[in-house]
Amino acid sequence: MPSATVHKLVHAVIDAGSSGTRLFLYEVERGPYPHVRLIAQIENPIMPNGEKEDGINNFVGSNHSHGAMNVVPLIIIPLLDKIKPLITSYNLTSHDVTVDLFGTAGMRYAEKMFGLDAIDEFYEQIRQGVLGAGFIAGEVRTSDGQREEGVWTWINLNDLERDIFRTENIPLGVVEVGGSSAQLSYPILNSVKDILNMVNPPSSIVVSINGRTHQVYSISYLGLGQDDARKAMRIRLGDSSSWCFPKGFSAAKDAGDILDGVGHYRLTSDGDYQFDRCNQSYEDLIIQATLENAFPDLGTMGIDFVGTDAIYHATKYWEIEDNPTQLSSMILSKCLDLSMFPGIELNESIQSQAANATYVQALLYGSSGLFKNNPSALVRALPNRVNGAMRLSWTRGFLLQKYAQS
Repeated sequence: MPSATVHKLVHAVIDAGSSGTRLFLYEVERGPYPHVRLIAQIENPIMPNGEKEDGINNFVGSNHSHGAMNVVPLIIIPLLDKIKPLITSYNLTSHDVTVDLFGTAGMRYAEKMFGLDAIDEFYEQIRQGVLGAGFIAGEVRTSDGQREEGVWTWINLNDLERDIFRTENIPLGVVEVGGSSAQLSYPILNSVKDILNMVNPPSSIVVSINGRTHQVYSISYLGLGQDDARKAMRIRLGDSSSWCFPKGFSAAKDAGDILDGVGHYRLTSDGDYQFDRCNQSYEDLIIQATLENAFPDLGTMGIDFVGTDAIYHATKYWEIEDNPTQLSSMILSKCLDLSMFPGIELNESIQSQAANATYVQALLYGSSGLFKNNPSALVRALPNRVNGAMRLSWTRGFLLQKYAQS
């Protein structure tokens, strides 16, 4: 007998991050273990008006050209227009495709600044824009960084790296450092429960896919993403922020950082990297940010961890992503020599490499660091993209969980 026809869905998820907006288009086959395959990833670094696209949160409560009314024509519609030709290859139209949009840490920060009513109104504009473009409007809201985004990241990464929903492999823990926040997600094994001295730790979630169940602890720290940390460093150090930039880097070439509603911070003197002083600024920031919710000591959990996003970029620059414990020695040996940063005058990411790497070092291995007592527990850093295609995205984890339960 011929095999039964498998009905494939096409589903779009928009990751509205603090540093940009990306649409992921997936092919989905329902089942206890859903098959979720990436068809395309779409992002537009430059908006139709010629300006850099730097996150939908910049459109909330704005008094300039980035008013809330412009988020649909400048960001949402250009993304949706690019996937319409792809949908036709599945003999579908836009009316068959659901579009979910989840704001992340940048929108959490915007809610603090402008209030929930402003955010609700903003999302309603986006919802109407999706409907007006002919798509099905799914969830359009801010994700919960702890119980959703962090868990979705954990699901996707462990599915790809450990195949935990089809095997008995031991899951990994994940430290994800984005632009505005840092997320920690790890499985609650019996040994971990003993350490935490509780059966159901706060923020734990039960994940069940394909008959395999895992209890996952996830926590998000707003303000401890690398971009927000670097901005806080500039404010904290003021004219002395040159301590976090390579020795000899010209202040005139500094692209600077734009602080929401505050202004544009740039160096006032040439780079004069000093590890102790730069590191201490970040150590102080971490201590202040974790006063009410202290870091867990991840080195005592008895499981392997991997780092993503900012951790990967900080280590990959010096080709130590498989040996992240070497980060401090690389910082100390490289940041005093401007020749170690070719192209720094024109490349913003290279300009911030010394500052960002110092922050990641403090976050992981500093006096309040996540792995201060057992650095080797962080086994490696993983890239989000492989051969140009996004591999580690919470959007896929969201769909795995959604269609396993539907």
